[in-house]
Amino acid sequence: MENTFSKINLVVQSQLYPFIKLRELSLLSYTFEDFFEHVINENNIKVLGHHFSNRQIEGLTLIDSGDRISLSYEKENPVVRQNFTKCHELGHYLLGHQGSVFTELKENQTTPEEVEANYFSACLLMPDIVLLSKIYYQKSSFQEVANSLCVSHEALNIRLIDLLTYLLGKSRESIVQSVHHYQSGDNRKVLENFASVHDIIVSEYNAYEPRPEDKLNYLLIQKDFVTDNEVAELSQAKFRSLVSSTSVGTWAYYDKGKAIFYAWNKEKLAEGEAYQKAKDIYYLS
Repeated sequence: MENTFSKINLVVQSQLYPFIKLRELSLLSYTFEDFFEHVINENNIKVLGHHFSNRQIEGLTLIDSGDRISLSYEKENPVVRQNFTKCHELGHYLLGHQGSVFTELKENQTTPEEVEANYFSACLLMPDIVLLSKIYYQKSSFQEVANSLCVSHEALNIRLIDLLTYLLGKSRESIVQSVHHYQSGDNRKVLENFASVHDIIVSEYNAYEPRPEDKLNYLLIQKDFVTDNEVAELSQAKFRSLVSSTSVGTWAYYDKGKAIFYAWNKEKLAEGEAYQKAKDIYYLS
């Protein structure tokens, strides 16, 4: 379990944490939707609800011969279950599971792929750093955490037990008791647990930053023109060469020994307009 948990947690953190930081999302108001919608849109994944009379199929992921992806979930399930299924199915894709059809059945959760997808879903719905923020810093109750993250009590219970058992290296039974007390309204033990793993969770969060090219692309969507004051790597010729494309231009304005390196969205600004913006910044600085 530990190797699987560590592997899946790493995959989620490496993609989710830079995403959160780039968009300056609040950890206290986090939900999975922003990241989920981003991945869906970036990869043209279709998401739809389905319904079978016996509700035996919780979720389904299909990859056709043209590598087009669609995922579906049981639309008659409670919303918290739908959320778990959506993230579970997305996990099959982001974890690179081999195959063209993945079926999440009510009674079949033991295959390696299904176990990994379940871990992925739990980590995306309830990230380590978010649980630390809500439980340790905000002192939110079990009910408040579950409600704010749009997850079931069962899902939060299992996630906390898995996370704290893994990070603390204690017996599962002792962690089960801590989480049980927390769910019953007594947070003393679970606060002690999070105090012990605080530095680990924070250091893991601090280890991930957005890639400079991702930061540049995100900023160009927001405002069309970016200088090396915002993305320092624009001052490097190699980086400018890397990010230059049919839709992104890069250049520099030089005057009196000072340079302003910049990039612009070619679909929104002409080269001359971008140059004038850089010149204006120079004379106003």
